[in-house]
Amino acid sequence: MSAGLAFTFLGTGAPPVSLRRAGPSHLVEAGGCKLLIDCGSGVSQRLVASGHRGADIDLLIVTHEHSDHLVDFYQLVISSWHQGRNRPWRVLAPAPALANLRDQYEAFARERRLRIAFEQRPDASGLDVVFEELQAGPVAGLQGLSVTAFLVDHKPVEPAFGLTLSDGTSRIVFSGDTRLTPTLEQAAENCDLLVSEVYVESQMPVVAGIRTAATVAAVKSYHMTPQVVGDLARRSGARALAITHIVPPGADTALLAEEIRASGYAGPLIIGEDLMRLELPQRLLRWNGATIGF
Repeated sequence: MSAGLAFTFLGTGAPPVSLRRAGPSHLVEAGGCKLLIDCGSGVSQRLVASGHRGADIDLLIVTHEHSDHLVDFYQLVISSWHQGRNRPWRVLAPAPALANLRDQYEAFARERRLRIAFEQRPDASGLDVVFEELQAGPVAGLQGLSVTAFLVDHKPVEPAFGLTLSDGTSRIVFSGDTRLTPTLEQAAENCDLLVSEVYVESQMPVVAGIRTAATVAAVKSYHMTPQVVGDLARRSGARALAITHIVPPGADTALLAEEIRASGYAGPLIIGEDLMRLELPQRLLRWNGATIGF
């Protein structure tokens, strides 16, 4: 793999089950450092499929307390230990999500003790976790990768964070789950790559017994529509726009791209797929054997 800043879509989905899109999770690499953003359903499998291992992750950041962003945390810990992880996990999350992660971890305390005693693996330190509260500002302790967290607006879930990621040459802005906010607009200004969530309202009809008109309106209210995302990318001067956390996961991506283009954004547009890898500053997209410049 080439040097620079790399961003891999591990899971581009949302709470609804999708065979195409695993739960929200993304891998960022720079300077030999590996950062995992969120740990949604299927993250351990997607890491392996992308050529990586949980055992090698330097830091996990969970952006907010929604189940689809943290549900596979304990599976990640256990599977990484089976891969030979021999150092404690470092986990950053806002206080409510941190409490959820701690509860997951403690819920399996008895099971963990049984594993350690019976399996007699050479090192149990990979099962240890250091929990730290994520707050707005720079994240310390990473070599070769600069990470800054900024508050976004995903109320009633709060706090929630977006992230700025840089190797000193290229800069990626990750929106997290959010409405359009001044903090995101400021972070995205002139970035090399904006990675944004999206809520495809046109493909979320009312369905009896599943979602009401009130449901559609409520979910829309704390996400961004294709028009909003495209307008943000255009106004911010982002050099490329990539879409993830696609709601609904089965959305027609061609129609989604049309809606984003209708905003007036004319730059490079990437609708994320699981296991897609973007490399900066080379501006290469690698997926399913293909390499494409963007």
